[in-house]
Amino acid sequence: MTTIKDIAARLELSPSTVSIVLKGNGDRRKIKKETQQRIMNAAKEMGYKPNIQAKILRGSLSAKANISLYWVSDNRIHLLSRFLKGLQIAIMENNYQFQLSIVPYENNHLQDALTQESVLTTNAIIICNPSETDMEYLEANDFHIPIVLYNRYSSKYATVNMDDKTIGLLPADIFAAHGKKHPALLKSPATFSGMNIRTNVFEFQVSESAMERPVSVMVEDSMKGGYLGALTLCDLNPLPDCLFCTSDSIALGALKAFYEKKIRIPEQIEVISVGSGRPEQEEYCIPSLSVISLPLEDMAEECLKILSDSLTNFKYTPTSITFPTPYVARQSCPALIQ
Repeated sequence: MTTIKDIAARLELSPSTVSIVLKGNGDRRKIKKETQQRIMNAAKEMGYKPNIQAKILRGSLSAKANISLYWVSDNRIHLLSRFLKGLQIAIMENNYQFQLSIVPYENNHLQDALTQESVLTTNAIIICNPSETDMEYLEANDFHIPIVLYNRYSSKYATVNMDDKTIGLLPADIFAAHGKKHPALLKSPATFSGMNIRTNVFEFQVSESAMERPVSVMVEDSMKGGYLGALTLCDLNPLPDCLFCTSDSIALGALKAFYEKKIRIPEQIEVISVGSGRPEQEEYCIPSLSVISLPLEDMAEECLKILSDSLTNFKYTPTSITFPTPYVARQSCPALIQ
């Protein structure tokens, strides 16, 4: 195993200088940027891994392992509460000795938050919602600690996913079983490939079910976006008789527009949404919203379980787990007709 002394010998520097840089204190101790970069490059090339147990014994880390949760700072921030709830349940039920740090990052700029220096301050990492650009950065780098990706695919890192194909398939099958002919789709710009899978599968499946090609309207992923998109649908002739929304926010805005236009749900138009929001909000809106339920809490628990196993067994093997996404029927679209 590569040590700080090995890196120091290779670069002809003192072990204390190397240690200062690897702890992320190079700027504070006024070590030249060039020297810091040489040390980080050598640590990466030589496969240096921080000795977590030694750090704990020395008191430079707490007795509780630190788990860093990287969460993108965009309109998906409202999902964070559900994910944190899942982590909290996992910690309490399993008596995990973890402390949690939340690290925000900007979409397409994960590299600014996740650096070789920041990795040295934590024991393991959960990364949520990385973009395609962020995924390219992850695939091109080695961080030498356990990392699990939420709802992304990778052969390099452990992943916990949801079934994106089924998310698009179920609403199309339900609408077809109900004899619908004029489908519509309110979707927001895709932030990752799974969103395209959902909408592409929906559009393909309705065409395979002898329904018309769906009217697709691109909207902002917000209640306002759903409201404005639904107003556009209300002007169509014929009016769509079924609607798939790619988020709860979009669907809730659409329900307001249909209410104002006196369009009856589900009699005139059935509505199904991707259930990304709070289940209580879906259940108590009027009419209550039928959804393809996303198991965010269960997925968060699984992310923590993978990291716990890695830290306990001192072994990290990338695994891929996919969670089912069941249909929850409410007033906006009745249960699937058998």
